[in-house]
Amino acid sequence: MSDHPAIMDSNPDGKLILVVDDEFDVLSAYAMLFEFRGFRVRTAANGAAALAMAQRERPDVVLSDYMMPVMNGADLCVAWRADPALHAIPFILTSAGILPRDLRPPYDSFFRKPVSFDTLLAEINRLIARRG
Repeated sequence: MSDHPAIMDSNPDGKLILVVDDEFDVLSAYAMLFEFRGFRVRTAANGAAALAMAQRERPDVVLSDYMMPVMNGADLCVAWRADPALHAIPFILTSAGILPRDLRPPYDSFFRKPVSFDTLLAEINRLIARRG
């Protein structure tokens, strides 16, 4: 799914969301819902794949799960902020589990799963608008 153009790619003004999650069903559902709202969507199954993808095509916002193999969402967020080409792109972290108390990755927003799509959509729109 991650290498295929999204349905709404015919909308050149659509903002690009990078969704990172190791659950295929989550990636598929988010892709469908965001595309329906006019966004372009790219997906990655782990943080390392997300970084590689973002180097090829800069998203307007990233929505990442915390618990993933290869590179988890917290490590992705730290690497994201350390990259001069990516550091200003808004980063939303989600998790169904409990984050360690001392974990303080530099994300813009955090949501515990399950989170409503409308809540995510409102936050994505707020972050994109704030960035200008």
